[in-house]
Amino acid sequence: MQHYCSNCDIYTKQQYCPLCKNKLSEKAGDNEYYPVYETKVKRRRFAQRLVLFIAIFAISTSILINLLINSERLWFLYVLGPALYGLLTINHTILSRAHTGSKVILQVIALSVTLFILDAASGSSKWSIHYVIPFLVTIATLFVTIIVLRKPMKWREYIGYLSTMVILGFLPVLLFLSSWSTVLWPSAATALYALLTLIGMVLFSEKTMKNEIVRRFHF
Repeated sequence: MQHYCSNCDIYTKQQYCPLCKNKLSEKAGDNEYYPVYETKVKRRRFAQRLVLFIAIFAISTSILINLLINSERLWFLYVLGPALYGLLTINHTILSRAHTGSKVILQVIALSVTLFILDAASGSSKWSIHYVIPFLVTIATLFVTIIVLRKPMKWREYIGYLSTMVILGFLPVLLFLSSWSTVLWPSAATALYALLTLIGMVLFSEKTMKNEIVRRFHF
């Protein structure tokens, strides 16, 4: 027998409403338990699939035209990068209910890959590696840090993401050491900011947070 909550206008098999916790009366009906919620989920999934189809259509069409007209110059990369980035932005950042920290990290990675593809398509002057990617990592690390400072009660949710951003902060230096990048100061500045962020996490955090940081970085 279904139970009906007049306050929340939902049907459920439970004796108490899962939303307002009031005791419910028995009432038969053909309504879905969470019709509004399920409708929103279906609409979000349809939108995600639609965006995926549009991205596949755009990429495949650009590849076909590129091969038929001028196969020597791979201009379809100008479509590939933005299409993949738009797909991730809409499906993961906007439509999904993923954690904010996860969205920030994937945005940094996706935007960095997109800019690298566009850089390679335009002649590979490496402006993306020299300047833009280190700048993106620094801004993203600062953004996550501000969230943690404004919501100290949620530091456990963000400590893993902030630690990931600190690790990403040292990647530009590795690119410089591997000769992928030839401009030192943006990479050095990003690594320094990552190091200062790590030091600040250790010095100004509570004891439980310090223990978590030590455990994650194996100090």
